[in-house]
Amino acid sequence: MTAHALHHGSALSHVSCCGGERPSGVSGASQGCTGLGGNTLARIVEQNCPGMPVAAGVVIEHLDAQAGTWQLSTDEGQTWRAIRTDLINRDGHLGLALDRDARLRVLPFGGQRVGGARVAFHTVPRSHGQGNGSYRAYAGDDREEGSHTVTLVLCISAINGEPPAVHVPRLRNKRAQVHRAMPASASAAGASLSGARA
Repeated sequence: MTAHALHHGSALSHVSCCGGERPSGVSGASQGCTGLGGNTLARIVEQNCPGMPVAAGVVIEHLDAQAGTWQLSTDEGQTWRAIRTDLINRDGHLGLALDRDARLRVLPFGGQRVGGARVAFHTVPRSHGQGNGSYRAYAGDDREEGSHTVTLVLCISAINGEPPAVHVPRLRNKRAQVHRAMPASASAAGASLSGARA
């Protein structure tokens, strides 16, 4: 995973993608769409914004609606609900307030190969409390403690998490077991034949 940062006035922009490739070269189908447990906001910030202190929460300002259906979980992935991208992506300063342990995921539209998904947010120093997962207005430019807007372009697995590892036994081991069993069964069959002849 690589990250490139560009400063644009008060905003900070990152481009992050899997395997050192540009987002256009990343396939949603091949980059872990099945890892749908979602990543926490804290993990997304830690992995893609090195050096940025992980605050108590974030306010999401924009989500790439073309990537698919966005969902959030505030109970460690037990339940999920859809995010209203039409609310946070429109003109104005309305964002989605999430604590650092909230989870985010995107479900690509059927059959669509997603290269990268754009996420814009700024951090907040305090937990949102009961407002975790709610839509709230935020200041456009001057924010407390100099929190700047960060824009990330992430591959799907960076958002959804990697799929769980599946153990697959190696075929050559099974073949070796079959070959080992064959001489033993052949010698047993030979012994029974010779006994029958006697």
